[in-house]
Amino acid sequence: MADVWSTVQASDLATWINLSRWAYAVVATAHVLAIGVLIGSILTLDLRLIGLAEWIDPQLLARLVVPIAGTALCCAIVSGGLLFVGRAGEYAAFGTFQVKMALLATALALTLAVHRRFGLRLQRANAHQRVRIGVASMSLWLGIAISGRMIAFIHG
Repeated sequence: MADVWSTVQASDLATWINLSRWAYAVVATAHVLAIGVLIGSILTLDLRLIGLAEWIDPQLLARLVVPIAGTALCCAIVSGGLLFVGRAGEYAAFGTFQVKMALLATALALTLAVHRRFGLRLQRANAHQRVRIGVASMSLWLGIAISGRMIAFIHG
């Protein structure tokens, strides 16, 4: 697998990202902004699911934040992929990166399963199920964010 990452890291795209101050800056900024919008929209819904702001209809809130979260997720994946390409071999070897990717895969699987079972706006979930969904989602996405920051703090 190390050969694959070395090939990716030696690509023209990786070279451009690594050598262009502006390319890296724009991609890194886009990644941080996308993650901020993603986590913000998800946490807003998750906090409502666990019982905060009971006057807000969770289905109406989901109708607003799910498309925002989906768009931000796509932007975060693209920008994160571009950042990964620049240092693929290094990132793939980092334990914190592996944890982040495992949490991300789990969060995406949970999201797909929840929306498939309970509807896009969670309209078929009862209050107890919504609390469990909110707690699990919040835990996973916060874990992803913390893991991502730890990559920068530990590995610079």
